[in-house]
Amino acid sequence: MNQDNLVKIEECFRNASITDELCLASIKKYTSSMRKFFAVIGDKKLEDLSNEDIDNFIIKMKGGIDNSTIRSVIYAVKWIVKSMQNRRVVFQHLDLLLIKQPKIMKKEVNYLTENEIEQFINCIKKDIDKRETVKKIRFMAFVMLLLQTGARIGEVLSINIEDINRQNKEIPIIGKGNKPGTLFLRDETINWIIKYLSVRGGNNKALFTTLNGESRWEQTDAGRSFRRYRKMSGIAKKFTIHTLRHTFATHLLQEGKPLPTVQAALRHSDPMTTLRFYSGAVEKAKVKEMINDRHFDFIPQSALKAEPKVDI
Repeated sequence: MNQDNLVKIEECFRNASITDELCLASIKKYTSSMRKFFAVIGDKKLEDLSNEDIDNFIIKMKGGIDNSTIRSVIYAVKWIVKSMQNRRVVFQHLDLLLIKQPKIMKKEVNYLTENEIEQFINCIKKDIDKRETVKKIRFMAFVMLLLQTGARIGEVLSINIEDINRQNKEIPIIGKGNKPGTLFLRDETINWIIKYLSVRGGNNKALFTTLNGESRWEQTDAGRSFRRYRKMSGIAKKFTIHTLRHTFATHLLQEGKPLPTVQAALRHSDPMTTLRFYSGAVEKAKVKEMINDRHFDFIPQSALKAEPKVDI
């Protein structure tokens, strides 16, 4: 990306930081997306972009990266363009309304079953029982927070010690899109947090810190610990840290908790977002339960017990 474009993009992000329109994580993500975009379309001024450039980017990326990543890049481009248009920059060859984007095939949400949750947690506990270390206890507190609250990884890593209200069992957070929210804690989660704070060093204000206590624990480091325990657990299913949020939501809905309550717990502004993500998994679980319920069995028991004849 040429220096002129970089300066213009950084100015957009600076304004968004002042108005709290974007958080630091979003700025990093958008910056990465813009670099990918210009690496493909070449050295071209932002204000000279055209709909053809967008189409060419999509065509060149097809087969190389998935459609959801392509759409993320296009979203970042559109955000930058809108931001510049608000400052009266004219894009003569680009009409945002005419931008075409690849479709994303709807996938079933991935989540852990009760047995898999137990398997994963027990794996961490057994490792702690072998020898207690700050690193292991930190990870257990981290996982319990994610599983029990449905929080996003960035939200949990941004928590400061002073944010935790032990008496009310609450933690105020700033979530996605800089929206304020609250995490509500169970006693067992609080106990793991207390245990972790009793053994970690340093006076850092962050709840989760590096082992020397000098800086906040980063997402990449948390990911390394997660992948280690995922492998140790022996769970065959592929899952990520974000799967713990999906697990939280899916089990609540499967247990019959009202949609507005789950929506509030996830801090979704639109109930359709909650439905879009989790309705499929909930309905699949209900169908599976019904198939195995004898009350709905329309096949005569005599037919089920009969042994089929096999021609030899």
